Amino acid sequence: MKNQVLLAAGVLLALPVWCAGQTPTPKSVSKKSAVPSSKSKSATPAAKPADQGPPKSPYADLTIGELIAEDANRWDDKMSSHAAVSGFVTQIVKAPDGDTEVHICENPKIAGMDRARCVVAKCIPKIPCDLPGVGKPITVKGITRYDAGVGAHWWEIHPVEEVEK
Repeated sequence: MKNQVLLAAGVLLALPVWCAGQTPTPKSVSKKSAVPSSKSKSATPAAKPADQGPPKSPYADLTIGELIAEDANRWDDKMSSHAAVSGFVTQIVKAPDGDTEVHICENPKIAGMDRARCVVAKCIPKIPCDLPGVGKPITVKGITRYDAGVGAHWWEIHPVEEVEK
């Protein structure tokens, strides 16, 4: 009797080790149809994609003032990593790294880089930009960044992904 108890205990102790290598079989799950049953009179048909309106743009429409007002150390729900910013081209400079820097300001008569009324947009060689001339209106769409480098401290759209003249 004692041997039978020891044997049974040994089998029970070995059982979890033996079962550990086995994978559980998934239970079958019934999938509900997205199409309503003809038996149900209260069901309404599913909305079609065309009924949802135009797709939402991945770019947050921000004015230069709204972008400049953002605290670079604080991110809020209005801020987006992709933004569309409109203004006037006040300067175009080819940088040593191959980027094209475009100063975009609220007013076409602003000279230089006025951090309180302008942003810098950077076109990179991999995504070239077709730019309007100085003094012309422009909308740039791209990734927002805050340049805190020496002599900078301004908001940028870098890289520019789209340009609207």
